[in-house]
Amino acid sequence: MNKNLDYNSIIGLTLILFVLIFFTYLNNNVNFNSNNNNKLSYNHQEFSKKKEFSFTKNRKKNDFFLLENNVLKIKISSLGGYINELLLKKYKAYDSSLSHHGKNLYLINNSNFLYKLSFFNNKGLNINTDTLYFQPVSLENNKVSGIKTLIMRAKNPYGKGFLDYIYTIGEKNQYDIGFSIRTKDFSSLGEYRSYINLEHKIISLEKDRNWENSYTQVYYSTSNNDDLNNFTSVKYLSEKKTEDKNIYGVNWIADKQQFFSFIFIPDKILKNVFVRSENFSSGSFLKRIQMKTFINTVKNEEFYFSFRLYFGPLDLNLLKKYQNGFENIIPFGWGFLKWINKYFFLVIFQFLEKTNLNYGVIIILMTIVVKLILSPITYKQYKLSAMMKLIRPEIEKLNDKYKGDILKKQRAIMELYHNVGINPMSGCITTLFQIPIFYSLFKFFPTIINLRGKSFLWVEDLTSYDSILKLPFFIPFYGNHVSLLTLLYSLALLIYTKLSNDGRKDFSQNENDSSIPDMNFILYLMPVIMLLFINSYASALSLYYFTSNIINIGFFFFIKEFMLNKNKVFIYKNSRIIK
Repeated sequence: MNKNLDYNSIIGLTLILFVLIFFTYLNNNVNFNSNNNNKLSYNHQEFSKKKEFSFTKNRKKNDFFLLENNVLKIKISSLGGYINELLLKKYKAYDSSLSHHGKNLYLINNSNFLYKLSFFNNKGLNINTDTLYFQPVSLENNKVSGIKTLIMRAKNPYGKGFLDYIYTIGEKNQYDIGFSIRTKDFSSLGEYRSYINLEHKIISLEKDRNWENSYTQVYYSTSNNDDLNNFTSVKYLSEKKTEDKNIYGVNWIADKQQFFSFIFIPDKILKNVFVRSENFSSGSFLKRIQMKTFINTVKNEEFYFSFRLYFGPLDLNLLKKYQNGFENIIPFGWGFLKWINKYFFLVIFQFLEKTNLNYGVIIILMTIVVKLILSPITYKQYKLSAMMKLIRPEIEKLNDKYKGDILKKQRAIMELYHNVGINPMSGCITTLFQIPIFYSLFKFFPTIINLRGKSFLWVEDLTSYDSILKLPFFIPFYGNHVSLLTLLYSLALLIYTKLSNDGRKDFSQNENDSSIPDMNFILYLMPVIMLLFINSYASALSLYYFTSNIINIGFFFFIKEFMLNKNKVFIYKNSRIIK
């Protein structure tokens, strides 16, 4: 390897390249093949049969009943008693004909969310609630609590008795609804068992369906005791492939997409829940999520089961209020990257959001604030790079002088470093420190719901890519469109690379520096790589990186012209220090 290579630059570029390749593989290599190797632990084989998840399609005309508050509008069907439509009032879905978020956002529509309760006994009698007709028997509005309660009742088809579905909804800005099931005089069934069966086909709501699908998956919380507030872990099923799983000790299960989620929250911990997640490769649905769980029944006692259903945004502050770990389903990244996003970038973003400026301007201001916070590290890195280039001629002389003695050469070089007051390893450390910050932004901008649907200049949605030209063909890694912000960022990175490289030549004081051609290839490859890799990422990410590189260019000139003077740098020469 050439002795004059800038090792810190090579290490930094290599790490960034590795991160980009790894991240792109995780997010774009979506595998739609089924993986059905998991064995079911239930004794009842019907859990693995598709017919158990089928619902009646040829239904008679039925009536619908409304429940509504400030944020939700719910339509409940008399046939099956299930929620037929659920509208989020404060949000819009992406409309391709308008090229922005302009149509009503339904989390439930066109029978994409179906659930039923099944009762069966040893005599072969079977009741499926999706075939029963429910009629409203009570609609109460508690003026004190503001809670509305709708009771839907269906008759027992095998004799006397009835079954109630009880829906409750808060008056104001509550995104969760209560749902209870109870029986009355179901003695004609004798001793029976029951289970709940749910099928949820998640609707695509965003501009980029494939990108949205990569953020859509099942999350769940489990516990080892009966305390719902004492959850032990939050786990998830694969977002890339079909997966079957039996989950034990369930606190809650969430069907999460990029910005919204449905969360199933039982009042008591469920001992065993079977879950299946399956991808759709095309169409208006992203995934099919199926859940099934047995409900314990006591002989000669009426059936009663209660839970809550959350249909709403993935808003961190909103989810934290439930104090049940729901905020952990927001994909801020893994490990310490999540901490960087939640306690560094999000804090800065929310502080600047109070200015009520355009969100594009907020991102620019956020970039400036982050750069100012990190400026001491950046300055040290730039200063080290400049000083290393200034003393390179001295290092070359030491290489020639101790060509046959590696140990003496290393000692002499380390003495040179000590006398000029630099630590060559500090450059590597600062580069490694900035890698997590670089990567965490890939997870930050596509998950912030406040940016969803927000425009800036020509950008329609800061959480999706901006497109100034649609290509008639697909380019691997790049895509089938041209993002102007990505082009601007790559151009700014190219200019900064050129300036840095010219600075290297100026500082090196060596016209025949043979390291330049080798470094040129590596340095100038980075803008091309970034152009390919982030063309389909959130435009907010490109805006942040573009602004960051503009600041880098200004910072480079400021340090070079005003804070570093090569005539004032002490160098080691002829066993003494000269100025």
